[in-house]
Amino acid sequence: MAVETARAVETQQSLTLILLEMQMSEQKRLLFAFGHPDDEANLAGSSIAKYSAEGAAVLVVIATRGEVGEIAPGSDATAATLGAVREAELRAAVAVLGASLELFDYRDSGMPGAPENADPRAFVQAPEAEVVAKLTTLMRRHRPHVVVTFDENGGYGHPDHITISKTTTLAFHASGNTSYVDPASLPTWTPCKLYYMGMPREHLRRWLEAYTRLKPDNAYRHLDVDAMFMPKDAFTTRLDVSADIHKRREAIAKHRSEISLFDTFPVSMHKEIFSHDYFVLVHPRSSHAENRLESDLFEGL
Repeated sequence: MAVETARAVETQQSLTLILLEMQMSEQKRLLFAFGHPDDEANLAGSSIAKYSAEGAAVLVVIATRGEVGEIAPGSDATAATLGAVREAELRAAVAVLGASLELFDYRDSGMPGAPENADPRAFVQAPEAEVVAKLTTLMRRHRPHVVVTFDENGGYGHPDHITISKTTTLAFHASGNTSYVDPASLPTWTPCKLYYMGMPREHLRRWLEAYTRLKPDNAYRHLDVDAMFMPKDAFTTRLDVSADIHKRREAIAKHRSEISLFDTFPVSMHKEIFSHDYFVLVHPRSSHAENRLESDLFEGL
């Protein structure tokens, strides 16, 4: 009887594993990798919410707690508590978006040239191979079909954004490399598509012009927009997220210690700026025409 019971348990466990494998093979899976709490909501909140609502498994990877960032007026956070506050805000925002979260334990490196860049705990000081190994393990465990991160310039040159873009790109290729052994010794997994996400420069330029008309002495008036993100015609993929803006807004609101993206852009521009999210297909290389943009990150899969 004991032997029969053991065999029945073993059979049930095998069936459970088979069902899980079947479920994993049928479910769409994405991985978004960014540098700080609020990157996921400000840049990709609508896209994350859209695919989560459609039943995809979405994993958000954040490299730091953003403890060097500016504290928004009215927040109870202090320089000493900011890391813990932003971690809690991040977890609440990701829950709103319906995704799961992996938070690394690196320190925010601060803006280019800031003294925090040299802190040995800073993300930019982490050994590249170490970060790539962590990301590769996550990719092999989560098995995303699609991976999304910043462009090579990190959108606007932030050191942490540049670092997560580079290491995510390297991990994307390492994940399917049979000769690469990750720390958990997991089986290889080859993601299908790698995207860099950004915002068209044209949108930023129109925003800056509108904002400067309202506030001529604003802190952003001298921004070099041509050094930020990419021109609109460089993007290969435009995702209609107009139905998910409310989730993005709700997620951003969870980041109370951060300045809201919706508060930064004039209300009159919200529909134009937030109705679509933009991506560049990095792998496999796209030969898109200007009038033939992808409309789905899973297109062709």
